[in-house]
Amino acid sequence: MKKYVDLHIHSLCSDGSYTPAQIVRRAKSYELSAIAITDHDTVACVAEGEKLAHEAGIEFIRGIEISTSSCNGRMHILGYFVDIKSKKLGELIKRMQLARVERIKKICAKLTELGKPVDPELVLSMAKDVDSIGRPHVALAMIKLGHVSSVHEAFERYLGIGKPAYVPRWAPTPREAIDTIHQAHGLAVIAHCGVTQGCMESIDEIINEGIDGIEAFYPFHNEITTKKLIEIARKHDLAITGGSDCHGTVRGEPLLGVFKVPYWVYEDLVKRHQLAKAKT
Repeated sequence: MKKYVDLHIHSLCSDGSYTPAQIVRRAKSYELSAIAITDHDTVACVAEGEKLAHEAGIEFIRGIEISTSSCNGRMHILGYFVDIKSKKLGELIKRMQLARVERIKKICAKLTELGKPVDPELVLSMAKDVDSIGRPHVALAMIKLGHVSSVHEAFERYLGIGKPAYVPRWAPTPREAIDTIHQAHGLAVIAHCGVTQGCMESIDEIINEGIDGIEAFYPFHNEITTKKLIEIARKHDLAITGGSDCHGTVRGEPLLGVFKVPYWVYEDLVKRHQLAKAKT
């Protein structure tokens, strides 16, 4: 029987809708052998997810997805096997969470100017249990206020890049994110490069920054892109990873368990992490 994994999952600790318990239950029902919770700029749900996964007999990787910004654009760096109590990682997360709150306030001010007033306190209260507040939470507040009918409409009309209420957010450079992950004893992987603007063109530069792997198996990568990323990873002896990028019901498909990644991806990542630990 073939075994499968999903190493890119978001929970309600960032912008997903599933609790750690729901993630584990769904992973179990779809017979996934290993999972990783990789929330945006937070590790708040990792400990609970790890405990529940182990109780369910599912292998688990402690993860995070760090938003970064450089002259090449905005990119996401996945961190695997991170020490969630790392001081350096904690400091970076705190800086990013403060930047997220400031961004929410600026977005709400723009929406008010556009005749779609949203009190930032409403957004903050609706996301009171969330560590990494973001635009999806503004979208949910807009739905509640009757300004839009869906998250998709909110992004298409107001919140997406280039739209009238869009506000850029401070983020660390890829190098800073990679270094922080390494200091937390983790492996750094470039996420969904095939659908991130500017990533494929600058992937050699990212590799030179010290990345440990490339996310090749991704639901929105076509077959050509997946093969290309696998070739690049093998050429540079980098890990090949993959996952659904599931956000639960917030964004719809792909849902956890629908997009499956071969088990050898997990096995190889574990071996690489063990080798990295042996060198430190």
